[in-house]
Amino acid sequence: MLPILRGLAAAVSVVATFAVTLALPASAELPQPADVIFNARHLDLVPKGTGIAYKFEHGVTDEKLLGKPFTDDIKLNVSDVTADGQRVLDVTVFTGDRQRPTQNYDGLTINPVFIWFLDKCVENLRTVAGGNQPYLKGRIRDSFVDKAKIEEVKLDFGGKSVAGYKVTIEPFIDDPNKHKMQGFEKSKFTFVLSKDIPGYFYEFNADIFSSQAGTAKMMDKLILVEAK
Repeated sequence: MLPILRGLAAAVSVVATFAVTLALPASAELPQPADVIFNARHLDLVPKGTGIAYKFEHGVTDEKLLGKPFTDDIKLNVSDVTADGQRVLDVTVFTGDRQRPTQNYDGLTINPVFIWFLDKCVENLRTVAGGNQPYLKGRIRDSFVDKAKIEEVKLDFGGKSVAGYKVTIEPFIDDPNKHKMQGFEKSKFTFVLSKDIPGYFYEFNADIFSSQAGTAKMMDKLILVEAK
């Protein structure tokens, strides 16, 4: 099991349960959110010898409760491509004192930063709201199937306008156990993507907040800043 994928490996396995392709139907109806995210080869536009870089921003409203905000980098580099299009790649999360050991993978067609970000969302939820980790992961995974909203968007990338989608989930808004979440059940997560940009994913946002007084808010953002 790949270390960076272990936390939400179940989410990746969802790919096998969907058969609809990414192409829009002839009626021009919006596709299913889970199809857009999971039925895609995220790395096809990242050739051998190139990479993509992301900027991660972690914000908080109360440093005493949640620690200091920070901004850092995440980089993905493709060192080889197999005959069937799978990528051999290195992923470096953060820099300096925060840097984690570079992870080396082969046989990937998905973008592992997506799974990393979902895992970070679970970690943050547990920090502020508590809860069982497998349960939180399962609710997030399932929300892509039965609770997600999707809309068409235009992205500015590489000096041109690119068509894409924005997928929004609120996994806990009607959770049967939301009374245990200390008001954090309204937390929202958005994913902006396009099949026409390297790495597929353009921007992620996690707004983890509570309706209860005296609680702090976390805001995480990951955005594509470079592809070369």
